[in-house]
Amino acid sequence: SISTSLSTRQLIRVARRLQQFPDEPTYSVISKACLSRFLPSLARDTLDKVLDRFGIQKEAVLDNPDIKCTVENNMLTIGETSAALYNPETRGKVPETLFYDTPQNLAVMESMLQDFLLGEHLLLVGNQGVGKNKLIDRLLNLLNKPREYIQLNRDTTVQTLTLQPSVREGVIVYDDSPLVQAARSGNILVIDEADKAPTNVTTIIKSLVESGEMILSDGRRIVPVNSPEEGESIIKLHPDFRVIVLANRPGFPFLGNDFFGSLGDLFSCHAIDNPSMDSELAMLKQYGPNVSEDVMRRLVKTFSELRTMADEGQIQYPYSTREVVNIVKHLEKFPRSEEHTSELQSR
Repeated sequence: SISTSLSTRQLIRVARRLQQFPDEPTYSVISKACLSRFLPSLARDTLDKVLDRFGIQKEAVLDNPDIKCTVENNMLTIGETSAALYNPETRGKVPETLFYDTPQNLAVMESMLQDFLLGEHLLLVGNQGVGKNKLIDRLLNLLNKPREYIQLNRDTTVQTLTLQPSVREGVIVYDDSPLVQAARSGNILVIDEADKAPTNVTTIIKSLVESGEMILSDGRRIVPVNSPEEGESIIKLHPDFRVIVLANRPGFPFLGNDFFGSLGDLFSCHAIDNPSMDSELAMLKQYGPNVSEDVMRRLVKTFSELRTMADEGQIQYPYSTREVVNIVKHLEKFPRSEEHTSELQSR
């Protein structure tokens, strides 16, 4: 179950990353490549033992409280990594979202920024509600980079992936989908809920990411930028085109397809998890500045225990950050709810 994740393509990606960013622990790079966070316990223990046998040891991952995010002189710097800002023709498609920086979130964004600099396509896998969309929107906002967004589902077809219908003056017309627009313009294509898509749709995505080629349902073709082919039916892939795929982890309760298992080695993978207790508490304080810290600490501990139980298989639903954030926002909006809760607990 692990060896299929460590293909030659993925090992080359690991080597390039360690060459470019030698300070990153080797264990961390390999762990991300095979998404060890979501492996079964037996497979994860086996991976740790094999890596340890060859001198690649697991290191404790601690939040760096000193990590900062700054934008100065048209340069974005997250931690020790810097990248130039984009200068789009219009900011209309640059995403904006409410986001509170925490050490854990900044560390994940720094890792994704490094992959951008390496020219990689990204795959973010995690439970529902852990903030995958917010992380991507925040990073693209900081980079000043426009995006195109498409959400897949079980009814998605190849035609709906490449064309989108609209009504103009009572007539149905078909325009280019966000995927085609991103391929032509060089915007970032964000594909959400990728694990819900049928296999024939993900195969089309594989062709585009792997070879830069794609046949559209109306007969046109997307070809690499250096292709000698010309004509009205040919769309040259923009050199800045990049794909970011968001997917829930496979298995219960999301019941999606194993997108990572089938296409994972085409992407630089990131396991997005719920924040650590310290990071989650720091974030909740910003969502609910007037909520008692004692109440927030109890919430954080409760949800941490629930998530541990979910990982161990004692309960089925993996409680996410989104739920605890909604509770704190409710307590901030209706402070009497907090008083009522404290009174019931005292009784």
